[in-house]
Amino acid sequence: MLETKKLLRGSVVITLARVGGYGLSFARNIILARLISKSDFGLAVMFGTTVTLLEVAGRMSFGQQLVQAKDGATRAFQATAHAFQFALALIGTLLLLGASYPVAFALKVPHLAWAFAALAVIPLARGFEHLDNYRQQRELNYFPAALCEVIPHVVITVAAWPLAVWLNDFRAIVWIMISKAVAGIVVSHLVAEQPYQWAWQRDLVKRLWTFGWPLLLTNILIFTNQQADQLLVGTFISLEALAPYALAFSLVSIPWFIFAQMGSSLMLPVLARAQDDVERFRRHHRLCVQYAAVGAVVLTLPLIISGEQLVGLAYGSKYSGTGLLVAFLGAAAAVRFLRFAPAVAAMARGDTVNQLYSNLWRGVGLPLALAAALAGGGVALVATCAAVGEVVAGFISVQRLAQRQRVPMRDTAGAAGYVASFVGSALALVWVGASHWELWLAALATTAMIALSLLVAWVVFPASAAKAVESMSRKPASGLPHPTPNGLV
Repeated sequence: MLETKKLLRGSVVITLARVGGYGLSFARNIILARLISKSDFGLAVMFGTTVTLLEVAGRMSFGQQLVQAKDGATRAFQATAHAFQFALALIGTLLLLGASYPVAFALKVPHLAWAFAALAVIPLARGFEHLDNYRQQRELNYFPAALCEVIPHVVITVAAWPLAVWLNDFRAIVWIMISKAVAGIVVSHLVAEQPYQWAWQRDLVKRLWTFGWPLLLTNILIFTNQQADQLLVGTFISLEALAPYALAFSLVSIPWFIFAQMGSSLMLPVLARAQDDVERFRRHHRLCVQYAAVGAVVLTLPLIISGEQLVGLAYGSKYSGTGLLVAFLGAAAAVRFLRFAPAVAAMARGDTVNQLYSNLWRGVGLPLALAAALAGGGVALVATCAAVGEVVAGFISVQRLAQRQRVPMRDTAGAAGYVASFVGSALALVWVGASHWELWLAALATTAMIALSLLVAWVVFPASAAKAVESMSRKPASGLPHPTPNGLV
């Protein structure tokens, strides 16, 4: 029970940190979208896309390895991860410096090559990140990770308004990105308990590479799948259309990233501890996938039903007409929630190829999106293609989990049906005109739908409901099974 309560406290800390961080990110987007033009915002998206690609290409989820590996808490493991991380970051920095002018020339803005070169600071700074806050998560101490999340967001959000007013163009976003990276590294060192060291033990490097290369390719695939949609919009439709697409994608990504980072921090340690017990592992996976399903419905329904009203309220009238786009991207995000738990379950047993395969299949949405863009189908149809890709990727992830980890697909079927029912109902409301409703009516419909979804979840997921009651009470709820010695049923 002690560890259950520590996990509950940790979930509260991580949740508040993620909500705070992405809330501040949302606030910055509002400031920038209102103060700079659509074309400048679209150009800034292209800058961010290029930098993020090279940064993602140099990251191998070393922090998750410190949590998953049985000897991940040792100083030798952490020091080797630090050295390996810096080596990859240095490669990314050099690539960005070398590509700065060619990329600027390809985007027909050669005079802005300096901006790409300046952004090389970001992957270099990431190479010095201290990984000790991940080690502390092994002990269910999430406070350092929460500080690493929140403090950089606070610093750059405070700077966003004066920068946007002073520069009044995409340069504000360039300097905000650099500031966030530097602040994040500083905080990671301040919260660390162990010293920052480098080492190079060949056996550990081999293990880090074996575990991390599928995640590296997965990150590149995820980035490609998500950003390729935006590149298609910017290339085959217009930069003017790219701005609302990027804002809509950013809006629906906020709840997803909160859940993904929080879920990884909470689910991975729990599943990793049960990795050698098949039945216990299945039981924990069922709970995780059911919680993911409830999170998907509760967090995406407001975006699907009230997307138009929220965009207008946040970004102003120049982004009106974005509701249908937000709805389809929200549906895609809901499916992404659902396939998160099987991916983490596979990772808990060292199978990082699961995410790689599923994201390879996620790419089936790209040729569909390209055809839609070339046919003049509009940005909403491009977003629909993204949702199709997410469904295919989810099926592949669950199928591989069944084949390799002996977790039957039926363990996920109920959660999938739950998400499909409520997301489909929300899209039906949009189809009949929810985008044109007054804000109060859209909010009322959203609230009613969320209340109904929670009631249904309480009935169809009794084990998850019971576990939630037990975790929040000082004593196990009446009639519930007593916890095992490690605090988990």
